[in-house]
Amino acid sequence: MEVFRIGLIPVYARDIADIFLLTTILYALLRWLYRYNLLNVAILLFLLVSLGKVAHLTGLETLNFLLRQLALWLGILLAIALAPELRRALYALRPFGKLPFLRREVVSEDKIEKLATEILQAVNNLASRGLGAIIVIEGNDDLSSYAQTGDSLLLPVEARMLLMLFDRRSPLHDGAVIIRGDKIVAARCTLPVSDRTDLPETFGQRHRAAIGISESTDALAVVVSEETRLISIAQRGELRRVTPVELKKQLVEFYAK
Repeated sequence: MEVFRIGLIPVYARDIADIFLLTTILYALLRWLYRYNLLNVAILLFLLVSLGKVAHLTGLETLNFLLRQLALWLGILLAIALAPELRRALYALRPFGKLPFLRREVVSEDKIEKLATEILQAVNNLASRGLGAIIVIEGNDDLSSYAQTGDSLLLPVEARMLLMLFDRRSPLHDGAVIIRGDKIVAARCTLPVSDRTDLPETFGQRHRAAIGISESTDALAVVVSEETRLISIAQRGELRRVTPVELKKQLVEFYAK
């Protein structure tokens, strides 16, 4: 359907839709690259490709070959730099990850409220005592490779168990605790640390590790700050402060989905 004309050129509704969608995608892509301080690299890559096309059209094949090689290696470096964010985006798009029969450990509905209450009680106690902690709850993605970096356990998810593990006198207090279903399966675990450059300087190693594991997997990470005694959760690569009420709600929703 013709909407209007620019001189003798008709403009159709599909043309407007094409321009709008292309502009939206380019804007989102540029903001995404700017967030990771890679916008200049992307612009340089675009210029190399454009100059290569010009060189090809003008018959400068040696220059074209050189520019294509530079663009190829620059594209590989850009992909490596964006790998964590690309993984997070792909995990979010997976169509089968949320199917119940693909979960490694399904928790019955009657246990969800108890588990959320136990974790909340432990987190509140840790915060009141000024004890730092990071608790990672496995979702659909297998966390065995991260659990293997620590000490294997098979303990019930209870507040007293979590308090014991994160007590400064415990040899297992340094590192993350991993929960699978209704069991604590590992402690003193090492997690991938996010390499994002836009994170506040106030974020310590625990917060960066929580973001890192949530970038690579669909796990939910709960962090207690030793310095501020504030509680945060990390999911899908984003970390935010939460109140006890918000934390319990998030835990119930995570276990129930």
